[in-house]
Amino acid sequence: MAGFPSPHSGGGIYDSGVSTRVLLVEPNRIVREGIRAELARNGAEIAEARTGAEAIAAAGEHRPAVVVLDSRLPDASASEICAALTELLPSTPIIVLSRLGDESSVAAAVEAGARAYLLKDADDLDLAGAIERVLAGESVIDPRAAAALIDSRRRAGDPTLSRQELKVLRLVAEGLTNPEIGARLYLSRHTIKEYLSHAMRKLGVGNRIEAVRRATELGLIEGVARSATDTPTRAEESLVYNESGEQPRGSDLKVTPLKIDQLRALRRER
Repeated sequence: MAGFPSPHSGGGIYDSGVSTRVLLVEPNRIVREGIRAELARNGAEIAEARTGAEAIAAAGEHRPAVVVLDSRLPDASASEICAALTELLPSTPIIVLSRLGDESSVAAAVEAGARAYLLKDADDLDLAGAIERVLAGESVIDPRAAAALIDSRRRAGDPTLSRQELKVLRLVAEGLTNPEIGARLYLSRHTIKEYLSHAMRKLGVGNRIEAVRRATELGLIEGVARSATDTPTRAEESLVYNESGEQPRGSDLKVTPLKIDQLRALRRER
């Protein structure tokens, strides 16, 4: 049987002389063995991982042409690992296999860099065909997942932050520094600064402190939604913090560890 098209052989042309390297990230042994057997029949060379940490290590070692990533991992969310793999191998397409087709799950995967999002319970699930398509430069999303994504888009006028940008802002609100956030999300410090810069631009603010406050006001991250006419409480003002006493420098500022649930409690007290 002809194998997958080689990513170097040109748009969708089969090349049975070249085995396509596939990294399969699946925590369940039985499911992993079934997928491996199917892909091997199509001429793929399979590397396997059970966790997000194993996936990142295997990606660096094997340099796969495509990654098949289960949406439920024991040590990290699929979107976090997807983003880390995208940073490590930016030209390698990632296919997410999921049991969920809701808007938040699909959006998180796509925004983290996934090229395809497939539902495991689909009657016509064709993983081999999806691999061929992503290697040819296409994107593949299950119709039900695509419909959920379209139907639940935010109302016009609201800033739309990516899932990863929201995660970074929440960790900022918890008092983590850029290196600490990077370690938590398996991303570099430079990438974290980029996410913060994009979030600040979308929110129309000048630094990360204002970004946390604005995102909280809009209900984009868990916590307190305040109206534009409300003045900040003394505790909320303590968000504005600069250890050195120097002029704030945008995304490099450190936020005091004022937890989101503390903000929620402050709102109830008011």
